[in-house]
Amino acid sequence: MERLVDRFLRDEILVLKPLHPNQHAYQVGKSVEMALYQLMVQDEKTLNRQEIALGVFLDIEGVFNNTSYDPMCAALAKHEVHYTIVRWIRATLKGRQAMATLGGLYRSVCVSRGCPQGGVLSRLLWCLVFIELLARLN
Repeated sequence: MERLVDRFLRDEILVLKPLHPNQHAYQVGKSVEMALYQLMVQDEKTLNRQEIALGVFLDIEGVFNNTSYDPMCAALAKHEVHYTIVRWIRATLKGRQAMATLGGLYRSVCVSRGCPQGGVLSRLLWCLVFIELLARLN
């Protein structure tokens, strides 16, 4: 089901309302190298105009583990994803449990935020949340 929702979001929703053009993470046909190349081109233009350039680089640690459900669902709503799909995504995220066994001891806890690493929708949900920051920084 998650793959079907991902395909729908990419083929239907993002066609009408695409991700930010400067979003390079997890995008087909884009890469870190492409982002660095675009940065280098901008820097060269700035230097040619004898202006000053300022670069800010972010490494957002633990993004998949720490993003709460509300921004993810709000980002889906901003992209006009049907409420039923948003509710389904929230339910799949909110209903998760993390389990671990070590030396015969078993522990289970309810997960209160984040996406499963390696989850089909995790990367797209992060990209949708990140759009607002990209827009502000642009």
